[in-house]
Amino acid sequence: MVLIVLYLYYNLYLFTLNRETDFQDVSSRSQQLDADRNAEKITISNVAESQSGNSIIISCMLTNNGSVATQIVRLWLTDFSVSPSDVSNVGLQTFKIVLQPGQQIPETFTVPLLQGESAADSFALELVTSRSNIATAVIN
Repeated sequence: MVLIVLYLYYNLYLFTLNRETDFQDVSSRSQQLDADRNAEKITISNVAESQSGNSIIISCMLTNNGSVATQIVRLWLTDFSVSPSDVSNVGLQTFKIVLQPGQQIPETFTVPLLQGESAADSFALELVTSRSNIATAVIN
C-alpha cells in the first residue's frame, strides 16, 4: 500500500514539474517576442510620388534603425484631401520586403487610385511590419 501511495505521489510530482517547465518556456518565448517587437524601428524618408494612369507610384527610402530584422507586410495609404478620408491598402506578402538591422533600401510601391483621388492630394503612408509595428510618413 505504501508503494502505491509513493508511486502516485511521484507521478503527481513529475506531472506538476512538467507543467511548470512548460509554463516557463511559454513565458520566456512571450517575453522574447515582446522584446523583439519593441526593438523594431523603421524610418521612411525621401518620399516622392507620381501618378501613372490609374495608380500612384510612391518612391521612398526605408531604414531599419532597430536591432532585429524586420519584414514589411502591408501598406496603407490614406487620402486627407477627400472627405471622408479614403484609405487604400495593399498586402505586400508577395514582395517580401525584409530589412536587416542597419540596412537602408530604396523601395517603390504602386497603389491603385480610388475614385476622386489624384497624385496632387495629401496622403499618409503607413507601412505595417509582421510584428504589427507601424512606420508613418506624410506625402504632400
